[in-house]
Amino acid sequence: MRVKAAMSKATPDSHTSHLAEQNASSGLFDLSGEEWRCALGAVNHFDDCAEVFLGQWTLRMKAAGYLSFTTARREDCMTSCDGLLDAMKGHADRNTPPSFETLRTNADGWADALKSSGLRHLRRGITSSMFLGCYKTFTLAVQDALEALPRLAPEVTERAAALAARLVEVYSQAFEIVWMETCMQAAQCAHTFDQDELFRLLTVEKCRFENVFNATSDGVLVMNSACRIVTANRSLRQYAGENLENKYVWDALGLEETDAKTFFARYKVGQTVEISPFGNGLVFRLSMASLGDLSMASSGDFLLLLNNITPHVLHREMLEDAVQRQTQDLQQEKQRLEELNITLRNVLRHVEEERCQQSDELAENVRSFLWPALAELGREQDAAARKQGIELAREQLERILGGTGSAQEQMVKDKGLGKLTLAELKICQWIQTGRTTKEIAAILRISPETVQTHRRNIRRKLGVRGHDTQLAMYLITSQA
Repeated sequence: MRVKAAMSKATPDSHTSHLAEQNASSGLFDLSGEEWRCALGAVNHFDDCAEVFLGQWTLRMKAAGYLSFTTARREDCMTSCDGLLDAMKGHADRNTPPSFETLRTNADGWADALKSSGLRHLRRGITSSMFLGCYKTFTLAVQDALEALPRLAPEVTERAAALAARLVEVYSQAFEIVWMETCMQAAQCAHTFDQDELFRLLTVEKCRFENVFNATSDGVLVMNSACRIVTANRSLRQYAGENLENKYVWDALGLEETDAKTFFARYKVGQTVEISPFGNGLVFRLSMASLGDLSMASSGDFLLLLNNITPHVLHREMLEDAVQRQTQDLQQEKQRLEELNITLRNVLRHVEEERCQQSDELAENVRSFLWPALAELGREQDAAARKQGIELAREQLERILGGTGSAQEQMVKDKGLGKLTLAELKICQWIQTGRTTKEIAAILRISPETVQTHRRNIRRKLGVRGHDTQLAMYLITSQA
């Protein structure tokens, strides 16, 4: 159970003594060494309940009526929390827990960071009582978080969490005394800002913020959780018009959504969406952020950023059109090549048919003319007649073959085929006939991979690129 110290209106010394005696007699500050170490063990796990602390502090600040006055960001809240917890952890090297007398006098400077924070708030126009009230909501939120710690970190026991919350109460009561004495000293001897000067400084800061806000080229607006616009900068008003305050965001931007539920379902925090809100061909990238992540006072408010990306979208569309055109051209070229390959295969088939026909005719000529002449020559006894018969047989063979030399020798002479090996020349002969890789491999009794290797070497040596049909046509035309 938390015990709240009553603040009397006596002098600082009498108040301090009375409060110390009251707390000492109540047993609030008499933690044993074992209880103190147990409490510090739970404090070391505070990161596990940090989100609970932030949520509870926001609720307690709102209930106390302070939330609308604070400019604290999430980082500021955690810095304040670390200041208190680090002070508690800083006493861990002691053999015994610090006495309340040591804490309330701030003898070791444990409260200096908290005092400095309070004095900064005083210079900004926050009253000492308001700061103390905010500090109370802060320490109560820390205690709330510690009490929830066993549910979030199973290694922390209920007893340890309760002792840690009690230890926070000890430091909280001690700082109240330190703060009261600090305020009394400041009132007696410190010079304070003139109220008019303070308002002037605040006005300068406000004008600086508005200048930055309105100088931003992107459209910026702030809306509440009901999607009603709170404020907007000049860049956005150029597109959406004036008098945007209290309008629904979908009415101001011309969006299709008509209620908060569908709006938040369509536009999520941290995501970007391309929209054309004003119907004039302009394209914007809309992104949304929760201001509650930045400031306690802005909890429930959202910032919408509209970045004009029309030039980028137009450039992207141009690129997409160019890619589409090139894709169509490539598809047409592919279709043309496929048709050409079909035509080439038909040509190869006709060439093979003609070759077979010529081979048959050659065989018929050999049987009809050459064999009878050779048979007659073999029976001839006269050497001169035999020589004349051999010459006639040679002439007859040349006539049948249509030229001198074998077909392979003729092919080698044409178009640099002399660079090929005998194995590659054999492959070329079968390629000329239109045979496939598998068929050539079966005929020559080698693997298809070996045939493919020969094909690549042939193309490289002859400077031929493309499909197998192009190589076949090259070899055919080289003999034409």
